[in-house]
Amino acid sequence: MVTSQQQANTIILDFGSADSDDIKDLRYGEGKIFKKIAKSIAQLQEAGEIGENVQPVIAIIRKKKSGGGLLG
Repeated sequence: MVTSQQQANTIILDFGSADSDDIKDLRYGEGKIFKKIAKSIAQLQEAGEIGENVQPVIAIIRKKKSGGGLLG
């Protein structure tokens, strides 16, 4: 069951928008976004917020383009 509240073991990192090259690099486990994720996880581990054996799950979601009409 999905609830609207974030569960205690859920970590959501939002890095805003990214260009397609950055997303492609992330898919190969490299680049700016990958480094930001690794740094954020390391900071959370140092602060004791998460354990040492955390396994991140990364989902890339793009905004769907509108219909392309004058108003949409």
